[in-house]
Amino acid sequence: MENAPVFTDELASFAADLRRLRIDRGKRSYREIAARAERSGTGIRLPVATQSDAFRGERLLRLDRLMGLVRILHAYDAFGREQPVPPHGAPELEVWRRRWRELAALDPGYGRRAPAPSAPPPDPDPDPPVPPRTATGPAAPTPTPAPGPDTAGPTDPTGPAAPAAPTDPAAPAEFRIAHRLVGHTRLVWQVAFSPDGRAVASAGNDGTVRLWSTSHGRAEGVRTNGYWESPTPVLHVAFSPLGDRLVALRDDGLVDLWDPQSWISLRSPRPWPGPRDLGGLVFMADGQLLGVAREGDEVRVRDLDADGPVGPGLTDCGGLSEVLALSADGRLLAATDGFASVRQWDTATGKPFGPAMTGHRDNVEALAYAPDGRLLATGSHDATARLWDTATGRQCGPELVGHDDAINAVAFSPDGRLLATASGDRTVRLWETATGAPAGRPLGGHALAVNAVAFSPDGTLLATAGDDQIVLLHRTGPDPAPAAARASVGAAALAAALREHVAVPLPALRAAAPQRGDAAALDRARFSPDGSLVVAVSDADRLLVWNPATREQLADQAVPGAMPAWGVEFGPAGDLPGIWGYHGVAPPSRPAEPDRTRLSMVEHMAYSPDGRLVALTRIDGAVAVHDTEDFARVGGPFDPGEPVHGAEVVFSPDGRLLAVVGERVLVWDTEKRAVACRPFPERPGSVRPGAVFAHDGAALAVVDEDAAAGVSLWDPWTGESLGPLAADHRPDVAGLAFCPRGGPSATVGGDGSLRLWAPGSGLPLARLLDGAGPGATSAAFSPDGSLLAAACDDGSLRLWLVRAPGAA
Repeated sequence: MENAPVFTDELASFAADLRRLRIDRGKRSYREIAARAERSGTGIRLPVATQSDAFRGERLLRLDRLMGLVRILHAYDAFGREQPVPPHGAPELEVWRRRWRELAALDPGYGRRAPAPSAPPPDPDPDPPVPPRTATGPAAPTPTPAPGPDTAGPTDPTGPAAPAAPTDPAAPAEFRIAHRLVGHTRLVWQVAFSPDGRAVASAGNDGTVRLWSTSHGRAEGVRTNGYWESPTPVLHVAFSPLGDRLVALRDDGLVDLWDPQSWISLRSPRPWPGPRDLGGLVFMADGQLLGVAREGDEVRVRDLDADGPVGPGLTDCGGLSEVLALSADGRLLAATDGFASVRQWDTATGKPFGPAMTGHRDNVEALAYAPDGRLLATGSHDATARLWDTATGRQCGPELVGHDDAINAVAFSPDGRLLATASGDRTVRLWETATGAPAGRPLGGHALAVNAVAFSPDGTLLATAGDDQIVLLHRTGPDPAPAAARASVGAAALAAALREHVAVPLPALRAAAPQRGDAAALDRARFSPDGSLVVAVSDADRLLVWNPATREQLADQAVPGAMPAWGVEFGPAGDLPGIWGYHGVAPPSRPAEPDRTRLSMVEHMAYSPDGRLVALTRIDGAVAVHDTEDFARVGGPFDPGEPVHGAEVVFSPDGRLLAVVGERVLVWDTEKRAVACRPFPERPGSVRPGAVFAHDGAALAVVDEDAAAGVSLWDPWTGESLGPLAADHRPDVAGLAFCPRGGPSATVGGDGSLRLWAPGSGLPLARLLDGAGPGATSAAFSPDGSLLAAACDDGSLRLWLVRAPGAA
């Protein structure tokens, strides 16, 4: 132990240097750093508790976690602006890697820590206190009697757990994936079933709550109106016992309540009292909605319906973290101290209940009470879960070992016989609560860490969700789908081909009644925001609209105005495309409003992703940004200072940036109404249009006639070159498109060729059209990334499957 004082001093110095790095990079909050890690696509996870440990010098993180934190801090420049995450081998990381090794060598216990005992020593108090029954609610769980000398009790690591109900001697039925639910655009934090099990709700980092049918596996609704249009993460979601109310809690502390059938708000959003970094929701059996909030230095349970406190404030809870759980009857509150131990409080008295639950070797990140309240499950960064007797605070049975990464969520089955644990190792495991034995094989299907898990009320469904933006429904028991509805051999073969990045062609779409022969060229292919429509312009004077799923042609309309159409754009409603060109802007299926929708001399236009802004460039080189509600001119930096002729306007996927791409590229921050970076690059005489943001907004791809690859990538926050998009492309590129979900990119050649490029490496995947036959004039990916559409000069719209529908 002679190294202990030296190690402590060095760890404190190391933490101080980490804090300086955080300050030098804009002093981002813990939540901002965690969100930046999630958006980076690197798989780095930085929970608030992990960051707190590192910056305070509480412990030495594992090397991979430390380097993940340093890489994300280096993903900000000296002005606090986002920049690309440095790779593992970046030179600026080596000093941190070396210092970690030096610290690990000084740590007296690093790599030599013996496993903690499976159960803590017996509590000396044989009769721990039990919360009394009060008029405000039912009694808390009855304590388990202390074991006698000849019996195996909760303190016996190998003995049975507390539930009295006998377990079925037959092995639990295996769960298998029944549905893949795709729609979230960022990671998913929580899932919850309706009381009848017919629906499951998911809360995501994209600021939405989505409702899904469990029988059909399709979307039933999404909460995006009002303040839900903000991308503020949604952390909690829960159904009322009758299923007539759905409640959600956002990361900024706002609580909303609405009818899940009509999606009508039942009250205006209400903020939680006090800081926003603590919260939890639970519906009582009688429908009362409770939550936990910190009011000044006090933590208390609140009735969110009456907007008043329930019982006194909790005492001795200064270190209470945001990882907490309320028992089903609302009488017990469990919370971590931000580290490896857990305490319980009696909400009726506000006093701590029982001893601290200790034994984990790393931060506890997940808590859940059993339905009968007799057990508490904990999941930790040490990759283990544990079961605890809530009446005694003693561990029940052995620690649950099997995961290879942190456990992020735990959930009990309705009968309390099974515990599900979700982990950063991309799997979910099931355990028998009576014995602690694994129940079946690990459940896979996720490509990244799993953050959420929940059982349906009848226990036949298990919902999981995670960083890969996917919600999976696992089913046990007989398959309710008829044999004809199951995947065929052909469907399985198709899925295998798509996993190997083979683009599978579909039959071409053509005008049902061509007016000038089959050779009328198509151009300006676009998908609607929900992917239900694909449109193209024929010979610049007719708009053709198809449903790509049914292959049905929905419209063939003459373009309004006397001059040719130059482009197609979907507006805020997203249901009807608008046409823009020399004659101005006018949605073809709606009467034009001269003061709002018709602007003369429009050269290019783009709507922001949320539909609130529309950017326009004019023939005279002017750039204007308008509010789509009243079409008022939006002030700010949206003035290039001098004409930008031949320019197009492009919004980033999150709407934060607006790029104007002409002979030079201007990038503006729409939120701060400021210039994002210096102009780039100089492209004198360039008349080739074509610019698009990458799916995560971290890069802007620009068609560059002078570049060897034809397409160059740029950091939109710094204006620095990120190199070519494709490793082997001749300069004549006429257009490009990025897959919205981080899949391949597509380029259209001046000779009509269409090529696919691998994400990340820029290596060629396929040449879909070689230009010798039908030539592509433009290309677009569907919003879910499963389809690529190309408008062609022979009058056809050609489609390729590039990803299995519903795939991550």
